[in-house]
Amino acid sequence: MGARYEHTRSLAVAADAELRRRHPDQKAEPLRYAEPASTDDTERDQLHLAPDEKISQMSTWVSDLAAQRQTFGDKLDERQALKVPSEDPDWEDLGHAFPAWNPPGKDAIVQPPKPDLPPRSEDRRTGPGSGARPGGH
Repeated sequence: MGARYEHTRSLAVAADAELRRRHPDQKAEPLRYAEPASTDDTERDQLHLAPDEKISQMSTWVSDLAAQRQTFGDKLDERQALKVPSEDPDWEDLGHAFPAWNPPGKDAIVQPPKPDLPPRSEDRRTGPGSGARPGGH
């Protein structure tokens, strides 16, 4: 499994752990990969059409692969539509169980607010106890 799915995998593991924590008496199957098995070398060799092979054999194999991918896509869509229920049944769901991960955008860098400075009513040089006269003389 590549780094592309690492975030989704960690969400699935966290959701599974939370489900097991909330419902320890519920029997749940261990997590497993939902992706179809990758093609092995013999299947990959079958992709190259030899002169004595018929195209119909190849089209059947391609159709089977397309059906497997469609089934996988349907299961993936079903899982991505799952919602996390609220503990209180009168409240709405907490959101998607497996939200889509969007890479961070180019937002502004959050900086701390500038300190509040009181407005100056007098010039420092003419403040009380400075000895200076107003007007700068």
